[in-house]
Amino acid sequence: MSPLPPDLLDQFSALAIEAGRAILAIRNRGAACTFKGDGSPVTEADEAAEAILTAGLAALLPGVPLVAEEAAAAGRVPEIGARFLLVDPLDGTREFIAGSGEFTVNIALIEDGAPVAGVVLAPVLGLLSAGARGLGAREATVDCLAAASDTAPDWHPIAVRQPPEG
Repeated sequence: MSPLPPDLLDQFSALAIEAGRAILAIRNRGAACTFKGDGSPVTEADEAAEAILTAGLAALLPGVPLVAEEAAAAGRVPEIGARFLLVDPLDGTREFIAGSGEFTVNIALIEDGAPVAGVVLAPVLGLLSAGARGLGAREATVDCLAAASDTAPDWHPIAVRQPPEG
């Protein structure tokens, strides 16, 4: 496998913020809902966010297969190998439709069946989390309603607590 860009998490984060910005713009003006073949809802926000992520990730990691929720629901699933991208552009569509802020933008890089890098953005909360194998995890607060130039994450590390002895 080819090496990953050193700023991969920053690039993933920028794409998630761009998708989050599009989702919030659509949310603010209202989005019609349709239903997929399995009966689950899909909105213009799902599709707009997926288009942003698909184009951005294809440019960032050319040739790496991308499995994206709306494309997969439409039967467009690429052949995957040891490395692929997994995207849920708007995880929590039902909550989005209900007017809740409890939805996220998710991007993950999978290698040999395990996640190795990813970001999760809660656009309404402005909470961005990112992590990668060997790099640890970090978190930032971002304003998805601000202009693109004003949304650079101010990262701080996060970790789980150490388990008690015994």
